[in-house]
Amino acid sequence: MNLRRKTLFLIVITFLCSFAFLYALSTFIIDDGFIKVEQRDVEINVNRAMDAVSDDVNNLKTVNRDWAWWDDTYEFIEDLNPEYINSSLGDESMAGLRLNLIIYLNSRGETVFAKGFDIQNNIEVPISDSAKKLVKNDSLLLNHSDPKDCQSGIVLFPEGIFLISSYAILNSDGEGPARGTLIFGRFLDDEELLRLASITHMSLTIHRLDNEQIPDDFKDVLLSFSSDKQIIVRPLDEMRVAGYTLINEINDSPSLILRVDLPREIYNQGKVSVNYLLISLISIGLIFGSISLFLIEKHVLSRILRLNNDVTQIKKSKDPSVIVAVDGEDEISYLSVSINEMLETLKGYRDHLEEMVEVRTLQLNKSLHEKEVLLREIHHRVKNNMQVVSSLLRLQTQNLDDQKYINIFNDSNNRIYSIALVHEKLYQSKDFENIDLKDYIFELASNLLDSYGRTNDVKLEIDVEDVTLDINNSVPCGLIINELLMNSLKYAFPGGRPGTIKISFRKKEDNMFQLTVSDDGIGIPKNLDIRNTRSLGLNLVIQLAESQLNGQIKLMRDGGTEFQINFRGIK
Repeated sequence: MNLRRKTLFLIVITFLCSFAFLYALSTFIIDDGFIKVEQRDVEINVNRAMDAVSDDVNNLKTVNRDWAWWDDTYEFIEDLNPEYINSSLGDESMAGLRLNLIIYLNSRGETVFAKGFDIQNNIEVPISDSAKKLVKNDSLLLNHSDPKDCQSGIVLFPEGIFLISSYAILNSDGEGPARGTLIFGRFLDDEELLRLASITHMSLTIHRLDNEQIPDDFKDVLLSFSSDKQIIVRPLDEMRVAGYTLINEINDSPSLILRVDLPREIYNQGKVSVNYLLISLISIGLIFGSISLFLIEKHVLSRILRLNNDVTQIKKSKDPSVIVAVDGEDEISYLSVSINEMLETLKGYRDHLEEMVEVRTLQLNKSLHEKEVLLREIHHRVKNNMQVVSSLLRLQTQNLDDQKYINIFNDSNNRIYSIALVHEKLYQSKDFENIDLKDYIFELASNLLDSYGRTNDVKLEIDVEDVTLDINNSVPCGLIINELLMNSLKYAFPGGRPGTIKISFRKKEDNMFQLTVSDDGIGIPKNLDIRNTRSLGLNLVIQLAESQLNGQIKLMRDGGTEFQINFRGIK
């Protein structure tokens, strides 16, 4: 990854990490803040709903007091005037006052008048048994220790929820003595809730706590209420939120649970704000990232790239006298100056080294030439000395009459020739360590065929790869080939029998060499053990192959004779 990509990658990673951190932090702060604001707003609206219920009770109390503190009512409780009933307690009066229940009791707690009314159907209905229990002597509604006190609140009947108000009956000045009790009642039913919802502009739902069919969301919040937590706020979905609170009966025991449903305007506005924040962060990040990348590209990356190109051109030209461009006064320009100073120093070192190399090269060439002359002289002298020995052996054979000894001298002479030929090849070669094996084997074999006078009846096939051997391996290989060829020429083709001798030399894997000498003559007897024989040639072959070359020798007797020698070359 080049510097430009790394820089882009780091800017992108930094932007993404910063964006993720800021977004998470902002989202947490904003969401938490909007949720808290939403919760406070819901609590306020729940309190408004409770105030609406309280206002409904207070409205009932006001109407109840106006009727209880009225001279006509004060007189009616004593004389039970029918005209009062006809004029004031008719269906129209009940409907106008939105009353479902009116009970008049005298000072002895006896019911003197009671009426039930169905506001929806605008008809009179019988007083329920539950309503009759309200006028028992121990009823809280009849307890007026102070004649001006009012007993009001909510009462649960099997048939519904009642708003109840009770006042002592006094004259129009609110003075007594009290002649009895006037009780007003109103159902808190769906119609009444709709009326309260239209006033508060909220959706209101009330459920009784003794109702086993209460919805699940009401059940879930019941355990969350405590003395310190009177209002519970829970989201219903992404678009609605609900606030829950408990409503006590007239005896101050919780009996109802009120839910206020509200649209999640604050929460959704918070989400919109977060989205705007997200878009703003992305836009700002892209703008500043692009500006940063442009500035880095202009003032850093392009200059580093130009510096790199200059250094690359100097590398290709291999000329330290060329300098890099220097612009500006910052770390990159300081680096360019340092590179130029380094190039100048390298140029000085190179010039000095060139002078030293030139002098040393002259010295080495002179020394190599002297060594080359010396090596050539050594190989030439060794070859000449070997030829002198060979000539002496040939002169000695002229004084011998016994063919046995003549053959021995000739064999020795051939061995000396194989060694002398190695030094001759090294003397003629440009490389004083290795000889051309193919040329060496061909000349050695040709000399032996000529020495034994078998050039006409014995065919020679040489298959040697273009390999070279050092002197340490060349001499043993030459002697081995010499001995095996002499054996083939002396014993494989008796009585002038024609035949073929093959010599193969190949390079194998792992620096291994394979030398093969074979003939199609009469073969070596199967009962002859080559490791246990008096033959000097075979003993010499085994010693050279195993001791000198550290190789392995194999003998195949099928269809003639074949010697195969495998050994590892010197790396």
